[in-house]
Amino acid sequence: MERTLGIDVSFYQDNNTTPQRVDWKKARDAGAVFAFIKASQATNTDEDFKYNWKEAKAAGILRGAYHYYDYRAAPQPQAQHLIKLLQDDLGELPPVLDLERNLYWPLPSRENLLQAVQIFLNELETAFGKKPLFYTNPDMIYYILKPVPAWLTKYPLWIANYGVSQPTMINPWINWTFWQWTNHGDGLAFGMESKNLDINWFNGSEQELRRWAGLETALEELTLEKKVEKLWAAHPELHES
Repeated sequence: MERTLGIDVSFYQDNNTTPQRVDWKKARDAGAVFAFIKASQATNTDEDFKYNWKEAKAAGILRGAYHYYDYRAAPQPQAQHLIKLLQDDLGELPPVLDLERNLYWPLPSRENLLQAVQIFLNELETAFGKKPLFYTNPDMIYYILKPVPAWLTKYPLWIANYGVSQPTMINPWINWTFWQWTNHGDGLAFGMESKNLDINWFNGSEQELRRWAGLETALEELTLEKKVEKLWAAHPELHES
């Protein structure tokens, strides 16, 4: 199965004591087709989000914004904060709810946590008209969320699972859409100021990623008329001949 390379970043990839910032062109040249960029946590905006969001787009990288969920706080204000950040530019990939265990925070009951997650995801889906991604890891699924309700598995899964040749899938999930397979990627090679970088795969080719995100339709699915229109639009020099 073909896979497509991507990264995910936050303010941790930038050293704010130096004048330089993340070099997104270098990230693209190193092979990053897509990037998940931290937008927010609780109701706070990541300090590098505006820069990363703009420069990743300029470099031609497909962008998705992720929200690090704070389960000590109410879900709706968190969702609305992210929605406001993305209202003028959603990005090319769906937004992400990042749910992971924070050992410094008291953990709510499974029922309360799932209820909050459902509210957050519903807010985003209603606002943007597309299903957000759900990011988590096998331990979170197995020890906290299980048994996983059917409604949650309808959201595409981005799973973090390191040191394995394939991510561990826990029923009822049977497949992954994105896989964060290491948090020790070569950050410097990808234009980061941090030495370590999260590296991800999309479960498919770059064309399949673009189709999954609704950015283009496979050529073989187009009618002959649509193929001609697509080629005509792509070659304005033919209009004068």
